[in-house]
Formats: sequence, structure tokens, C-alpha cells
Amino acid sequence: MKLWLCALLFCAAGTASARKTSHRVPVKPPGPTTGRTIGNANGQASKDPTHWFASRTGLIRIYEGRAAGREDLPPAGASCEVLESRPADADTAGTLRESCTMIIARLAKPSTELTYELRKAGIFMVRAKGEGTQEPQTMDRLVLPAPLRVGAGWRESLGPVALERNVRSAGKNCKAAGRSFADCLVLAVVQRQGKKTLRKYTETYAAGVGLVEDAQWELVDVKGL
Repeated sequence: MKLWLCALLFCAAGTASARKTSHRVPVKPPGPTTGRTIGNANGQASKDPTHWFASRTGLIRIYEGRAAGREDLPPAGASCEVLESRPADADTAGTLRESCTMIIARLAKPSTELTYELRKAGIFMVRAKGEGTQEPQTMDRLVLPAPLRVGAGWRESLGPVALERNVRSAGKNCKAAGRSFADCLVLAVVQRQGKKTLRKYTETYAAGVGLVEDAQWELVDVKGL
């Protein structure tokens, strides 16, 4: 994904080898939830970014590194499971928790539990706690802002590197893990260091599923839809 992916990546009880599924049935986005304004199939951006985030308890996503097959790099994957999903209300922010396990050379690494807050301003990662560690890492990192509209953009600084994101499309179809998803969010990303452009890529999210692909990872299986 990006420089912070090891903190963001994905959850529990990972399978050491992920296989692509053969499902071809289009997956419809979940219906509206109380208090949300959901995007439509004509590309109208949702005002609530959780529409495109992994927020269903028990949902499992399995990812494969895009460098799979390169002899100079060990095969990598990741598995993530949503542990808790508490929507926001008028007075308090909502909470999402997931557990993510990195899989390197077919060996599962200690899992990391990630906590997000669902605020009026968007989805923020606020905590990461590795398995076996006593002190969690706290942060206040914007993952997806609200409201989300086509053309909206934001910038994230990572030391000398900056990531500039822009909403390219919302509500169109996308494909991943042998499936066709009916409602997806696509972000155009430019990675810069000073005035130098290091690379350009896209990040794609599917409604009710979350991230399906970026520069480093691609979804190869999903369970619990």
C-alpha cells in the first residue's frame, strides 16, 4: 500500500497461502444504515466514507503482495478480520477494530490490532497494538475524509515523503478476488519527495469490503459478506 501499510494491514487468523476464488456473481453494496448518506450507481460520492470501508464484524479479507513471483523478494500476504464495529451517533464517534496478520514467506507474523474512530471529519486510525506488546502505538491519522466527493483531495506527510490523494470516481464497478463489486471508490495517489514525483498509482475500495487493491497489495479472497 504505502509507507504506513504495515501499521494498516490486515487481520487475524491469516491463512498462510491465499488462493484466488472463482466467484463471478456481482456483489451488491450493503443497504443504507441509519444516519448515513450512501452513494449511488451513477457515481454520486457518499458523504460517509464508512460505506467503502471494512465495517462488518467477522469480515475477513486476504491479500497478496503484488511482488509475488519475484525471486528477489519473499512472497508476502496479509489477512484481516473485523473484530468490532460500533457506528457513530449524534454525540460520540464510532469505533472500528480489526486484527491484521502479515504473512512473509508463508510464515504468519504476530498480529496487530488496529483501532479506528469514525468522526464527522472522516475515518481516523488512532491506535495500533502488536501481539505481545504492552504499550500500544497511538496516532491520529486520517484514512478517508468526510464528506467524500469526486474531485476532493487531501495530503498526507510521511517524513520527507508526501502522499497526495484525489477521489477519481465513486459508485462504479470494480473487480477483485474473482468477483465483480457494484460500488467502488477509486483514489488517484501521487507520491512526492519535495518537487520530485516518485510514483503514481491508485487505491480502490469496494462498498462493504474496504481496500481491494493499491500499489503493493491486491485482494485475493473475502469471507463474511
